[in-house]
Amino acid sequence: MKKLSRFSPFIPAIVGFAPLCAFAASDLESILDTLKSLANGIIPLFMLLAVAVFLWGIVKYVTAGGDEANEKKARGLIIYGLIGIFVMVAFWGIIQIFADTFGIQTGGSPNFPDISL
Repeated sequence: MKKLSRFSPFIPAIVGFAPLCAFAASDLESILDTLKSLANGIIPLFMLLAVAVFLWGIVKYVTAGGDEANEKKARGLIIYGLIGIFVMVAFWGIIQIFADTFGIQTGGSPNFPDISL
């Protein structure tokens, strides 16, 4: 039972992606289109988080007051923020390359289903 409790934080994500499995994509283009739409929704959030970590590191570095330990922690935050920004931009670029390679359209607005009441 203890081994199963390690996976409990991932259960909401698994349940959230269950509809994708139920409406399984029939070809590679629709799979890549689904991945691209997920990436376009998630990447800005992670990018915002990476920029916030970077800026927080700068603030901590400026306010360290010459304390070596605090400056070292702040430099670590700055480096983690820069790495996060780089990873998010690289991931977004890879998704765009796959989209262009397989002819998936970029941009536009999502087509939400109409609900009649």
